[in-house]
Amino acid sequence: MSKNMETAVLLDIYGGMLTEKQSDTLSLYYNEDFSLTEIAENSGITRQGVHRCIRSAEEYLIQLEQTLGVAEKYRRISKACDELERLVSNSKAAEGEKEKLLRCIDEIKDAL
Repeated sequence: MSKNMETAVLLDIYGGMLTEKQSDTLSLYYNEDFSLTEIAENSGITRQGVHRCIRSAEEYLIQLEQTLGVAEKYRRISKACDELERLVSNSKAAEGEKEKLLRCIDEIKDAL
């Protein structure tokens, strides 16, 4: 996964743990594809200030993921659900049972 994509995922998961300024700046940079200059102009700070804000917020997101591991757990559960779907679809179980199992898998995915 690219660094930009990984940071966007971490922002989705841990964004509420950042300051409002950090969260807004990262959202503009990663989700809205604003340049550092555009963010600086909109925020009334220097481009260097925006850069520092982004780097410190990224470091904090990485630290949170290393400590809590929510994104990694999500990926592992999602992968396991995909494998379960494949196994159920290919099983010789009755159609009604397959449908029940697939609905359960969908509920797990929705909970993620």
